[in-house]
Amino acid sequence: MLHNPTLETFTLGRMTLGDPQGLEIISSMVQTANREGHHHPGAETDAHAQHSAAPTPSASPEPIGPPVPAEGYEFEPDAHVNIIVTVELAQGATHGSADNILVAFSSPERDYAVPHNLKIDVDATSCS
Repeated sequence: MLHNPTLETFTLGRMTLGDPQGLEIISSMVQTANREGHHHPGAETDAHAQHSAAPTPSASPEPIGPPVPAEGYEFEPDAHVNIIVTVELAQGATHGSADNILVAFSSPERDYAVPHNLKIDVDATSCS
């Protein structure tokens, strides 16, 4: 899950695999995420107190929407999205891995690429 703790809207770009070995990304999608208890008053723990710039959350959780292409998605302030990537083994490979997912996004001032901690390990008979 990604969270935009800022007051700025970002446009997501192309997602890529970090240090891919025998693995190729087929598609990248995002889906709005339900953040129940995340930045809401009354949550048992305030795991994100350091995000002081975050706007005050509404009392109702965000709805979970259908997956949409990641590239071009407008990531609104205080929003949460799930990353959904589809990968496959490169032609002739029996094993593949990636250290993370690099999430590209931009604002009017600059472009960013941030690694998201999602290690992928796939072989011809199983995946994790």
